[in-house]
Amino acid sequence: MYVSVVIPALNEEKTVAEVVEGALRFADEVIVVDDGSTDRTAELAKRAGARVVRHRRRMGVYRAFKTGFGLARGDVIVTMGADGQHDPADIPRLLEPIKAGKADLVLGVRHEIPHFSERFIRALVCLVLPCSDASTGMIAIRKAFLAQMPLRGDCPCGTLVLEAYALGARIAEVPIVVKPRRYGRRRVRTRHVRQTFFVLFDVGIAAVKRFCRLWRRGPFKYGLTATPVVVEKV
Repeated sequence: MYVSVVIPALNEEKTVAEVVEGALRFADEVIVVDDGSTDRTAELAKRAGARVVRHRRRMGVYRAFKTGFGLARGDVIVTMGADGQHDPADIPRLLEPIKAGKADLVLGVRHEIPHFSERFIRALVCLVLPCSDASTGMIAIRKAFLAQMPLRGDCPCGTLVLEAYALGARIAEVPIVVKPRRYGRRRVRTRHVRQTFFVLFDVGIAAVKRFCRLWRRGPFKYGLTATPVVVEKV
């Protein structure tokens, strides 16, 4: 199984090389998407062994992910940050349910969901499937599923897991370690007002597709009797 790690980066010259080197211990390739950095992020990432692509201007973390997804050669794609908060040592644990044939998408679940908007998005997602962390930045997913997903929204929060679920993906969760940021302020802005509408749209799509699958499986007389897709906690 060929594994690609996609890392969006914005002015992370102090940590990106360490992150790339750590990820390469567990993956076949690491792709760093430099989202308009004004420092040496791209240079140091390339020197550490990453394939590097640069956006000429800042386009946002989700656009950076999409650029990386398009370049990835792996059967499975892992996402993580460039700031050193995600531990590359968690990559094998994310991959294990996929390798075992138990999952198509694995969510790295943080111990704490720090922002109210992320907790609200999680509550919306839980209307259609159980989910402990719908806004995690560290996941593993089969590229075959990713290629079918529209990837709506301004960020992957909520929408990515819903789109995978709507396609019938088997979803697992594993706990991950998230370290405090060592340098500077958080680069990603947590503004989810617009994203909430994308999540609501995908909640509707996922619910309709799920109902259609259950109907085709029938018969049912007194309610939905087919077994739902259940998130497995590993």
